[in-house]
Amino acid sequence: MRYLMAIVFLVVSIGVNAVGEKFFNQVIIANVVSAITNTELLIDSINQANSTSAKMQFGNLVSSWKKVETTYLLGDLNEDYLDTPRYIDIFHNNNEDIKSQLDLIINSDDALSSAMYKHSHKTINALEYILFTKNLPHQRVKNMALMITKSIKSYLSEILNGYKAHQSKFFESEQYASAILLNTLVGGTYKLKEWRVGDVAGLSKKFKNRPNNHRAEYAISGNSMNAIKAILATQAQVINSPDYQDFGDIARQFKASKEINQAISALNDSIVNASSMSEFDFINNKGKRLYQSTNRLMKSYYISLMDRLGFVSKVLDADGD
Repeated sequence: MRYLMAIVFLVVSIGVNAVGEKFFNQVIIANVVSAITNTELLIDSINQANSTSAKMQFGNLVSSWKKVETTYLLGDLNEDYLDTPRYIDIFHNNNEDIKSQLDLIINSDDALSSAMYKHSHKTINALEYILFTKNLPHQRVKNMALMITKSIKSYLSEILNGYKAHQSKFFESEQYASAILLNTLVGGTYKLKEWRVGDVAGLSKKFKNRPNNHRAEYAISGNSMNAIKAILATQAQVINSPDYQDFGDIARQFKASKEINQAISALNDSIVNASSMSEFDFINNKGKRLYQSTNRLMKSYYISLMDRLGFVSKVLDADGD
C-alpha cells in the first residue's frame, strides 16, 4: 500500500487571481526550454563519447528536469498530458528492475529499437544507470544512451508544445489556474518531504527508523541533493520572486499574508538546510532538519493556504507501492 496524495479542490465565494503571463513564460516555459537545451548538450557529449562531460551534463539535465516537474501543470490543462512525466521519470512509480533489463539489452545482439521497447528503458533513471555504471565509448552503450536522451528530449518538446497550445486555459480562468498551481505545490512538496528525504532518512512511515542513502532519487550519480535544491529553487520562483507577480503576491492580495509568509519562511529554511547537505547527509541530523522544514512547508501549503484561500482538499489512499 502506498499513499498517493490527490488534492480535490473547490473554489468558494472568494475569488483567487492567478499569476499571469510573465510568470508563465519566465517559469513554466523557460524551465522547459532550459531542459531541452540540456538534453541537446548531453547528446553532443554522448556523441563524442566524452564520459566526463556527459556526466556533468546529466547533472544539469537532472536540475532542469526537476524544475519542469515541480511546476508541471500541463496534465490539468489537457488530460492527454497527464502521463507524460512518467515517460521521462519513473522514480517511485515503477517496481521493475530496469538495471538487470538494461544489462541484458547491452549484452544481447537484438536491435535496440525492439530491445528497448519499454518506456522505463528510456527514462532519466535508465540514463543515469547507463552513464554512471557503463563504458560510454562502447558503441552499444553509446547508442543506448543516445536513444534514451533523444526520447527524453522528444517528450520535453511535446511538453513545450503542449503548454504553448493550451496556455489560454491557464489564463482564461483565474480561479482554476490558482487552484492547480497550489495543488501542484502541495503534491510536489509531499513527495519531496516523504519520498526524497523521509524514505532515505528513515523518517517516513514506510521506512521508519531504517535510513538508507541508497534510496535517494539519484543515488548512482550523486545528484539527489542537486534535484532537491532545484525543486526548492523552483518553488521560490512560484511563491517568492521579485521579478513578476507570483503566487505569494496573490495570496497577500487576499489577506493571506501570514500564511504565505509562513510558507516562505519554511521554504527558505529548507533551502538553507539543503545547501549545507551532501549526498551522505540524509541519514544524520542534517537530513532530519531538512525533513522537518519541508514538512512545515507542506503544512503551510496544504493546511494554511488552502484553508485561507478557500480551497477544500483531502488526502486519498490508493493502492500501490
